[in-house]
Amino acid sequence: MAGEQELSASALAVPPPVDPDPRFEDPAIRLEDLGDLVPVGRPGGQGHVYRPMRISAALPAAPIVVKLYRRPPSAAAFGVLARMIAWSSTLGSEQRAHLHRVTAWPLAIVTAAERSAGIAMYDVSGGFEVPFVMPSGRRQDVLLALEHLLGTDNYLQLRGLAVRLDTTMRTEAAERISDALAFLHRHGIVASDIAPNNLLVAFRTGEPTVCFIDCDSMVFCGRQALAPVETADWQMPTGFSELAQTRASDAYKLGLVILRLFARSHDARQLEPHARHVPAELRPLLARSLSREAANRPPAGEWQRALRQALTFGGLNERYPGPAPKSIPLRPPVASVRRPPDPSPSWAPAATRPATQGSARQRSSQQPLSLAWLVIAAVMLLFIFSRLLSTVVPGSAAGSPGGLSGGGQAEGPYQYNYPPSGPGSGGAFR
Repeated sequence: MAGEQELSASALAVPPPVDPDPRFEDPAIRLEDLGDLVPVGRPGGQGHVYRPMRISAALPAAPIVVKLYRRPPSAAAFGVLARMIAWSSTLGSEQRAHLHRVTAWPLAIVTAAERSAGIAMYDVSGGFEVPFVMPSGRRQDVLLALEHLLGTDNYLQLRGLAVRLDTTMRTEAAERISDALAFLHRHGIVASDIAPNNLLVAFRTGEPTVCFIDCDSMVFCGRQALAPVETADWQMPTGFSELAQTRASDAYKLGLVILRLFARSHDARQLEPHARHVPAELRPLLARSLSREAANRPPAGEWQRALRQALTFGGLNERYPGPAPKSIPLRPPVASVRRPPDPSPSWAPAATRPATQGSARQRSSQQPLSLAWLVIAAVMLLFIFSRLLSTVVPGSAAGSPGGLSGGGQAEGPYQYNYPPSGPGSGGAFR
């Protein structure tokens, strides 16, 4: 806790200038110059993202979104964001293009009533938004993120996308994520909160592309503008000593990403239960990534090289097929037994249903036996009745019309009609 308080205090201190050249002072744009704002998605914990109807002349001629904070950070925190914007302007054209390709990096400070209120960023949704077929059958546009890659191999196919998440595709996604994180680390940037909703993924070119969002929460040159947060199930283990705002913690969380990609899991943390689904050449790196020894964890660049080598070697799908999707066992049909109507609705708790709702196995073993005894009893009663009738009505047993026994033949066969039961008599709640 003391370490976190110390880091929070340092995050509020004004950092030294990245470049004293006044040309790299961040452009500040006024909120009123952006016109009407259209909300994008749901509000987050820090603020809400909007799409402006007008683009300020101080911004690039490209789709832009603005993030307005629920509670504006301090002036010192906006100073960190301003340095992040100024630094990106110092990069060469190729490096700057790569930065904006793999991150939603802030472009400008947004002011309202002469006070800083938020930041402007490129709108990356166009490259990562896909139409999902929801379980109801309705189509809905969603941002494709890491969380959608942690399920079964056919998950995206079930959602209407022509992408199979086999082992090769998962390896390619892991290689792209490692490349983007290695780029950030080379420039002294710590992602900190690596989480399934903070990492977008696209497959438009046949190969995956990735983009880190929520860059205002990253650690830039040892400073962090916003209060540090960690997503549940993706935080550092409590027994580990380092804070989440270090490259060593990024290395651990990158290991979690790669493990969960191969394990098809949202919460795996140990290699052993899922080792058979991880390529053998990657298992030593994964064991090091998840270890307590921070200094021994492989950096993102080492991961990128190992993943690229595994792709070059090939045959990943054949050597490491994903686990088969779990299927629900079917109950064996009971064709000869008809279930009586159930007076209780299907949603009634089991404890409130009548006792006649025994198990299917118990009913299937009792009903045929009961029917057999009924038939035998009916035959015996019929025989006794015919004998009694023959003694009372003379000639009835001598073949008179309508006789029930004796040498004469009845006018037609008798039919025993039992009252209908089971699904055919009105059906039961299922």
